[in-house]
Amino acid sequence: MDNEKIYIIGAGAIGKALAVFLRSENRDVTLIRGRVDDIPAEEEVITVTNGENQKFEQEITTTTFSNLSAIDGIVLVTTKAFANEMLAAKLKSKKGRFSVVLLQNGLNVERPFEDFDQLYRCVLFSTSQIISTNQVSFKSVTASPVGIINGTETVLNSIVGQISTVHFAFRSEFNIVKYVWDKAIINCAFNSICPLLEVDNGIFHTNPEALEVAEIIIRECVALADKLGIAVHSGEIKEKLLQISQRAAGQLISTYEDIRNNRRTEIESLNLEMARLADEAGVPGLVTNTRLLGEMIRIKSKIRIEQIETI
Repeated sequence: MDNEKIYIIGAGAIGKALAVFLRSENRDVTLIRGRVDDIPAEEEVITVTNGENQKFEQEITTTTFSNLSAIDGIVLVTTKAFANEMLAAKLKSKKGRFSVVLLQNGLNVERPFEDFDQLYRCVLFSTSQIISTNQVSFKSVTASPVGIINGTETVLNSIVGQISTVHFAFRSEFNIVKYVWDKAIINCAFNSICPLLEVDNGIFHTNPEALEVAEIIIRECVALADKLGIAVHSGEIKEKLLQISQRAAGQLISTYEDIRNNRRTEIESLNLEMARLADEAGVPGLVTNTRLLGEMIRIKSKIRIEQIETI
């Protein structure tokens, strides 16, 4: 099972950074464009600059699903979660044996893939940003945990060993639900507050008032998790939020980048999924502010997209 071919779906900042680091360690990796198809495969030179200002440059094969008759190996999904139903359908149509690892933000993003027999979930503790078409900046906070949705411990450990590199590290985690919720709560703060204030990720480390708003979001989401029987802790989440804010200062959160570039955001799997779960549990008032900030992001994104469409 070692040395399997690795397919990365999503040619965004995380996908490109991951491809370069894997290729730098001689892994067999192909980048698959997630949202477009019927484009010939090509070799692209991609450059990644990490947090220590080191540069890594590799030639990466970039292709689309239409060029692949079969997939055998490990599939890493790095696209936004709103594309998951489409991606799951495309993967089901391919011959071959493969494991799927979701490297995505949000809650319940695995639902479209639930009938895959080898399905794993990763919680990313790194940030990446497109500088130009094939130039990416990347900062790692700590090794990103990967856990089992459907599958076995043996396969999990094999996958982690194959996708982990010196500069983009992963580790096996057997309580992945806690990490999914911790990171989702953190992202509910980053992906709503930063775009609304139009600031970079360092805001919570430098601005006490912004941190106070983040703490409100954390308290609401932790209360919802408790209602649903999921054990998470406000103090731990705040500490992680501040750690990410300090390490990722100067970079923009993905939702802010999406709004600036007139793209759909992933707020539906973050603040608005928290709101949906609260409604489903019969406690809609538990996440009032989380819901409000999510709706404001949804509206802001919609206005930007509509403005472009009318030009």
